[in-house]
Amino acid sequence: MLHTINSFLLPLLLILSSFESVESSASTDTKNVKNGGAKPPNLKLLECFEFKKNYWIVGHAFHTSSVQFKDECLRMCLTSSIRKAKCLSAMHVPNDDECVISDQNQVTKPDLFIENDTPGSFTVNFFRNICVDPPDSEGANRFEARLQGYKGGEGIIELAQTSGRNTQVMVVISGLKENSLYEVALLPGRSDEKGGKCHKKARVDGEEKTIMTLETDHTGMAVEPWRNMDLDIFEENVIGLTAIVVENSSRTIVDCGPIRLASSSSSNSSSTQVSSSEKSEILFFSTGLSLILSVFLFM
Repeated sequence: MLHTINSFLLPLLLILSSFESVESSASTDTKNVKNGGAKPPNLKLLECFEFKKNYWIVGHAFHTSSVQFKDECLRMCLTSSIRKAKCLSAMHVPNDDECVISDQNQVTKPDLFIENDTPGSFTVNFFRNICVDPPDSEGANRFEARLQGYKGGEGIIELAQTSGRNTQVMVVISGLKENSLYEVALLPGRSDEKGGKCHKKARVDGEEKTIMTLETDHTGMAVEPWRNMDLDIFEENVIGLTAIVVENSSRTIVDCGPIRLASSSSSNSSSTQVSSSEKSEILFFSTGLSLILSVFLFM
């Protein structure tokens, strides 16, 4: 009888042990939440990136920061577009709590996309930003509304449409209330004011056209990856309309901006433009990553 029990318990213990092993190797972004660790990941945020372990882009960092969790690094990459600095990829080095964002990726600079051949020494997680351009970017007419800190966060709403196809939209907004619902809408009529029409009104009154609902994460950031929407920007003639962000519960307008032609063309071109101020910030990998990379290149 004892032998029968042991023969049953042993496989069970092995299964439980394997579960514990998987759990212990999980990302630090998703474990130990109750003990003050990272919050659950923003799934919409993760949809904007393609992950490749132990790769990096050499020599094209335009910003390096100290961050603990990968989601923080990905947020930095997406919000850079608010400041007109296109981040095509992000690299997180968990050993050093380091985040490096770059204006290049494996498509634009394949010769500089290098595999880390010493994964036992350190890990670098590479994330390609696939929300820089819409899925149907070739030949698309692109528009944007930059939301610059009116009663709340700042962000960008991007619209793109190719003749004969659906309009695509992508949204990144930060600085809102955490874990809250917001609506993105268009106000009728055009305004030549820099901030658009919403600075003249505090609440919506039913004249707006809602195009989507957003939910913020625990940091107050809302992300909507590129998706199709029921709006023909050619027929609507959206240039000059005001895009607004409305808090769902109070119906208060918290942010807005006029829709204009997008300031730059496709970012996956090898001729990606970087401003002079951004060029002055170009940095190579710092701290431990810089040292390891130097050793790697001269081996």
